[in-house]
Order: sequence, then C-alpha cells, then structure tokens
Amino acid sequence: MTLSLAMGTFLFSLQNARSMETYTAHGGPVKGLAIAPNGGAMISTSFDYTAVVWSTDRIAPLATLFGHEAAVNVATFSPDGKQLATAGDDGLILLWSMEDVTNNRDDAQPIVLSGHKGKVVGLSFAPDGSQLASASWDSSIGIWQLKNDAKPRLDRFITGHKGPVNTVQFSSDMKHLYSGGHDGSIRRWLLETGEYQRSLIRNGWGISVFEIDEKRDMLAYGTADGGMYVVRFSDQRELLRFGEERVPVLSMHYNAEDNMIGFGTAKGRIMLADTRDWSIFREFRAANGPVWSMILMPHGDTLIIGSLDDHITEWSILEFPPEFLETPGKPRRFHPTVAMANGEKQFARKCSVCHTLEKDGKRRAGPTLFGVFGREAGTLDGYPYSEALLASRIVWDEKTISRLFDEGPDIVTPGTKMPIQRMKDPQDRRDLVTFLKQATMPAD
Repeated sequence: MTLSLAMGTFLFSLQNARSMETYTAHGGPVKGLAIAPNGGAMISTSFDYTAVVWSTDRIAPLATLFGHEAAVNVATFSPDGKQLATAGDDGLILLWSMEDVTNNRDDAQPIVLSGHKGKVVGLSFAPDGSQLASASWDSSIGIWQLKNDAKPRLDRFITGHKGPVNTVQFSSDMKHLYSGGHDGSIRRWLLETGEYQRSLIRNGWGISVFEIDEKRDMLAYGTADGGMYVVRFSDQRELLRFGEERVPVLSMHYNAEDNMIGFGTAKGRIMLADTRDWSIFREFRAANGPVWSMILMPHGDTLIIGSLDDHITEWSILEFPPEFLETPGKPRRFHPTVAMANGEKQFARKCSVCHTLEKDGKRRAGPTLFGVFGREAGTLDGYPYSEALLASRIVWDEKTISRLFDEGPDIVTPGTKMPIQRMKDPQDRRDLVTFLKQATMPAD
C-alpha cells in the first residue's frame, strides 16, 4: 500500500468514526424520540417498557421512567416543556411532571390515563397545553383534558378511521384536529364536537407519519408503501415526492427553524430535504433495519435516530459526503451473521431482544434468563411481572420452555406480556432448549 493510499484510508476511518456516536441507556430497541421545545432535553422510548430522559448539551441519560406494562412507542413534551407524555402497547398514557423527573429521576411517578383498548402510537399536545390527543390501533383518537385546576381526564373518543390510527396533530388555532391512519387518509375533525369534516389526503396505502405547518402552508407525510410527499396544505399541490417502492416510511421530523425535514424507512435509509427549495441534500443508510424515530437537532447539523439497537445514534450530517455512510454499523445481536451453533442462533433471533443470560443482566423487556431452569415463573426478584404470570404455577424446564415456543405464549402463558413467538421446527426448539440449559446454568 502506498503512503498516500494508507493516509487516505486513515483519514477516511477517522472521519467516519467521528461522524457517528452511540449512546446506550435502554435494554431493548428504541421506538420513539422527542425533543423539548427549548432543546435542552429529549426523551427516548423502548421495547424494554421504559422511557429515558436525556440532556442534550452533552448527550447523557438523566432519568429512566418506569410505569408502562409493555413496549413504549411514543413520547412528546408539552409546549411549555413542563410535562411530557408517554404511551405504549399497554394502551396506557402516562403523564409526567418534568419537575418530578428532575428532582426524583428514576423514582418519578406519573399520572395514568387509561381508556384505549389497543396500543397507543401517536401523541400530540394542544398548542396551549390544555389538551392531549392520542392515536390508537383501536381505531380511535382520545382527547384528554389537562387543565391545571382539575385532574387530567378523558374528554371523548373520536372514531371514524377504518383501522388503526397512527398519528395526530392539533391545528394551530385549536379549532381542528388532524389524524392519519391505516386507511390511507389524513382527516380533519372539528375539535369541539369531534365531527368529521373532510379528508385532506386519500392515499391507497396507510399514512404512517405526517406533519402540518399551517403558517408555511405545508403538509408532509410518509406512507406504508414507501412514498414521501410534501404538498401545500391549502390545496394539496405537490411540492416534493420521492421514496422507495414498498419500503414503508416509519418516521419523520420537521425542524422548521433550520428549514429541514427528514424521513426514515423500514430499511434504515434517511432522506433529508431543505424546505426552502425542497431539494434533497442527504440520502443515506443510517441503520441495519428500521428507523422508527428521528430528531433533526437544533442548528441542523446532527441527527438522532432510534432503531432496532439498544442505543440511540447521533449522526453528523453536514461534514462529509453521504457515500461514507453506507455501512452504518455492526449487525445486531438478534441478526447474527457470524457462524454459531443453531441453538445460540435461535436465542439471538427469538429471545435476545427481550432477555439477557447474565446473572446481573441489564434489564430488557423481560427478566434475565440466568438460572431459569427449575425456577417458578414470576419469581425473580426485582422484575415487574404481569398479574397473569404471577398467578401461574409454571416451572421452567425443558418441557415447558419447548411448549412455550411450540404453542406460543398466548396459549401457555395467556394474559402475560410475552410477545407471541413460535418455532415450527422441532429441531430448532430442541437446539434452543439445549443452548439455554447450558448458557443459563449457574456456576458451581
């Protein structure tokens, strides 16, 4: 290798190393991200049933919020930054005081808002902070009253979408509510009565995300079939269209102050556009898998993403050509590419998102499996088991673990938090049980 080539390789590696940083505080993949109105804090939500509040001057975890009974999908800050809301697969919305989070950190206690009968995937505070809207896969939109002189309460459910509702937003004057769903429509509702007025968008595929800026006459949205669109809000005249066919758009973030909008896809690609002329200035692969959430940080020079990794990833987006970004990182523990025994591979694919094998293993969505053989279900200290599992009398051994993956948790442990996973191949089940028995055995 010549000196010039070696120096070029060194500079490339150094520059690429500085272009990406990762920060870990979760024990499972990161689903949602949101930033406070003043930019001083952000929040991430995860499959591990928690939300983490971060400082943004130097990205570091400030508090871990506990309270959900399933994966946490989404979070948002109130306009004044004094409250934040989280929502998840448990159908619950938790309302947190930022003062309580700051003072008590991991011991902060939320107000619980319940009523949805399906997972909640979208949240929006009203511009004055007096109301909160929630979008749920039970096909409804929840409107919650948050007035300071009364306990937060459900005002009403708005229904009309055919299928899951994915995202929701208040109008700037609080007279209307906008929602997008699996039926491919972005609908406008009269907030005072919940009356459906009209559909701004009728798309053949589901609306995954959208953002409306009435002042700038902009409506941006991403679809389940891979379309990314920006149209004029007033008349839906198209301003920008791009995307990859049949690759769902999962995330979007609009940074109005820095004139930037970004989209993230199910295959880990990021598209960034300048809202002044609607030109694409970055398109790159940022993750080995779906980009579920993203934040274009203040000043428009860095991007934070949440994906199938336990960590959040910070990308510098303006300092290097996009071709440097085609290798976003190492494969995940549950997408193994190196040679390994079949039982270990099945654990990596089926179990490692939710469980670890170490005695003092970092908490994920489920408890550590260390010493699981011979242990009665629901008896490991320190893990918040569901009532259904606490009431069960299952003892984990070769037979019960094999049955769990043969028949599924919905049959073996009905009513518990365990996601439905089945393994059709009897040999895969035998290999997994053999691996687990060896890997989880306490040392003598």
